[in-house]
Amino acid sequence: MEQEKTFEEQLEAVENKIKDCQENLGDVEVRDAMLEKASLQQKYNKFEDAIKTYIETLPKSVGIGKKMDVHFLILQIYLKQRNLEKYKDHLNQQQTLLDQGGDWERKNRLKVYEGIYCLMIRDITKACKLFLDSVATFNSSEIISYNEIVSYTVLSSIICLDRQTLKKKVHQNPEVVGVLRENQVLKSFLESFLQCDYKTLFQTFAIVNENLSQDQYLSIHRKYLIREFRVVFYSQFLESYKTVTLNNMAKAFGVSVQFIDRELSELISSRRINCKIDKVAGIIESSRADDRNQLYNNLIKQGDYLLNRVQKLSRLTDL
Repeated sequence: MEQEKTFEEQLEAVENKIKDCQENLGDVEVRDAMLEKASLQQKYNKFEDAIKTYIETLPKSVGIGKKMDVHFLILQIYLKQRNLEKYKDHLNQQQTLLDQGGDWERKNRLKVYEGIYCLMIRDITKACKLFLDSVATFNSSEIISYNEIVSYTVLSSIICLDRQTLKKKVHQNPEVVGVLRENQVLKSFLESFLQCDYKTLFQTFAIVNENLSQDQYLSIHRKYLIREFRVVFYSQFLESYKTVTLNNMAKAFGVSVQFIDRELSELISSRRINCKIDKVAGIIESSRADDRNQLYNNLIKQGDYLLNRVQKLSRLTDL
């Protein structure tokens, strides 16, 4: 059995190939040989050398699509290194190329790459939008699996979308339904939320919590995400009531009264949930936001600000 050549031997061979292409062939062949060299360097974790080689191929890459393909390869390295600054820089370069006439396939690939970046910087709302757009046209298996994309879509959508939109765009989405058949935990998580089965929801939530702690992109944001999920769950429950006892809410979620009391108190104090707790009577009073009053208050504030600006301007004019 022939022994595999060392990295140095393989590198020497590919460099000789590049030299031969430069002397006897054209730019296309030179580019292909240089990409082979960069791929070899990447395989052996010589990431900085690989990036340098990839960048050197850009002038020889004819057409926007070929240039974007090189940037995708560079993005894969920066993603592996978690170098968010460089990753964002090449995302911007990709967007510039796309605006110059990139094709539909690469546009869809870029959405996945950008969505992963949004996850890493905790922009869940934008990640949700990008993943929803990508589910039906997914073609980025080189960095993430289709099942993972669907999982991120479901999790981010529960946080970011209203109930009706969640049903229409996620729960009734054929691509999502297909994946959820193989992921019973995620299926139960989504459906119990939509069906207001809070006891099952919280039981599944414990498993989701554990999965988040092991996720390559979301583990560092786990505490934030768990908090956001709870805000959504409790808010949906309280929307159905003007008043409800702590005991009844605790029973609905399958937890103790002390747990619900502690959870709601924390979220009320941070102004994440609009309700009050009467601890003497053991009652939660919902405080639904009034859109008309909110609009009126905002208008008053903006009017006061405008009047102050006009008064300052008039004083300066008098001077």
